[in-house]
Order: sequence, then structure tokens, then C-alpha cells
Amino acid sequence: MSVLDKFFGNKSTPKKTNLKKQYLAGWQVNLDGKEHCLSFIETQVTDKQTAEGMYSHIILTYDENNFLEFAESKDEDGNDQELIIRDDQIKYRDLRINKVFNFQKTENGENWIGGNIPSDFSIPTNNCPGSFQYLGKLSKESKAFGWLPFDLNLICPIYLDLDKIWLDYSEPNSPQILNLDEVNSLSTAYDDLISDSFIEYKKIRFTTKEDIAISYGIGFSGIPNWIQSSDIPKCPKTQKTMRFLCQLQSSDEIKTKATNIKPVDEWYVQYFEKLNFWGDGDLYVFFEPESKITCYMIQNT
Repeated sequence: MSVLDKFFGNKSTPKKTNLKKQYLAGWQVNLDGKEHCLSFIETQVTDKQTAEGMYSHIILTYDENNFLEFAESKDEDGNDQELIIRDDQIKYRDLRINKVFNFQKTENGENWIGGNIPSDFSIPTNNCPGSFQYLGKLSKESKAFGWLPFDLNLICPIYLDLDKIWLDYSEPNSPQILNLDEVNSLSTAYDDLISDSFIEYKKIRFTTKEDIAISYGIGFSGIPNWIQSSDIPKCPKTQKTMRFLCQLQSSDEIKTKATNIKPVDEWYVQYFEKLNFWGDGDLYVFFEPESKITCYMIQNT
């Protein structure tokens, strides 16, 4: 196939059956061979069954020399679209196959969302309104999180207008904010928040269950489901693509247990009665095991 064929699109799927294929969860990627393209493939690659269980997925087909030859996206509505390959030097890589793990509520689950801040865990010093919310703990004993070097307590200032929050967990129970100046200067849409505002959520325990499709409840792991465009972070220390850890969803099930926030405007009360990320969004968490750095970000509709 010529470079022009690859750029403007081949008109039919290669017929040879022995060509290598990769299946990606998701639908939007610019196949230009640049950093984001390669990170997307690494993060979204899965097996055929799981990919087909998503609303949309991408199939990459490589030629006899392991260069990307053909790409197409498919969705549940039967829409098939050939994708333009903008770089004819994208080469097949033997990558980890990512699996979906749904969070399944259970009374004795090793993980939890919400709950009290552990007595031996410290929220990093900061001056942002509303400070950080404690969101729960992920256990390395759980099937989905066996690759973690330690149990991870999740914290994030979810009521701020954040882009990315970077935390260094080199001391697992005393994480440090890498972008502290940026965090301290973040604005918020909630005028009622002050520096000593707090909110605590009721604890819900869960375990992780491998599945072929994402079930929408309190959260899942394995493969991110992007609400907006994919935004896969690079570790600021190692420059490696960070591994997707989990996606927490705004949930009516995670109720507020205690708070000192008393909105003047009754409309805003709803945003402090349960766990939510900018109203109806999701929290994305990435982790890099070598550097122990975690990245938090929110997307919503």
C-alpha cells in the first residue's frame, strides 16, 4: 500500500487472515503516530470480545512488516467508518491487554468509596477553598489493583475548577501536591466554600469483577470511558504513559454523611448531598507505579 493510500484511506479491509490486529475501546483517535496516538493505543487496547462489548471500538490491522495498514471504527448502531492513517510508520507493539473490572458492591469488599479519613493518613497542606475530599481506598489485594505497590487512598479537591491534580505518593500515607501553586490558585463555582469546608461521604465497600462491558454504577477500572476527548497523562517524572487506575462516577448511591457546607442558594444544596463530579461527570485516576505519582482529572457532559 502506498503512502497516499494510507492517508486518503484504503477502500476495503485487507483480505489476508494472518495479519496482526489490535482492538481498541473508544472511537476518537488521530492516527498520526505522535505521543497521544501511541498513548491512546496503549491505554485503550483490549481483546476483541471486550471491544465489541463497548458502544464503539476501533480495529487496527497491521501488514506483513507490522506497520499499520488499515483502521476502522464500529459502533452498536452499525456505523462503520474507515479511519485515516496519517503516519505510515505506526508499528505493532506487543502491549498489555486491558480488561474491564466493574465495581461490585459487597458488604465485605476490600475496597471502598467514601468513609472516614484513616487516622494514619494526612491530607496535604493547601489553601484551596473546600480543600481535598477523601474518596476511599483501593486495595492491592483486589484483582483489578494487584499491580499497585500499596493500598491507595484517593483524595481530590472535586469542587474546584481543576485541570489535573498531581500527587506524589512516595510516602503512601502522606502524599504531596506536585502542582501546589496551581492548586492553591484554582477557582470554584461554589461561592459557599471556604478553606475549612469539609464533606464526608458514607462508606460503600466493593470488590472488582472482570467483565466484557462497563456497567454504570459507582465506578470501574481497566479501560477509561471518555466523556469528552481522551486525555491520557504522561508522568511528569518518568515521562511514561500513566496507567489507568479507575473511573468514579457521580452516584446517587454515595450519600453525604456529614458536612459543614450550608449553601445560601438552595439550588446548590443538591451538589453537597451526594458524591458528584461537576454535577454529572466522572473522576479519572491514573497511576505510575515507578514514580508513585497519581493524576486526577474530571470530565462531564
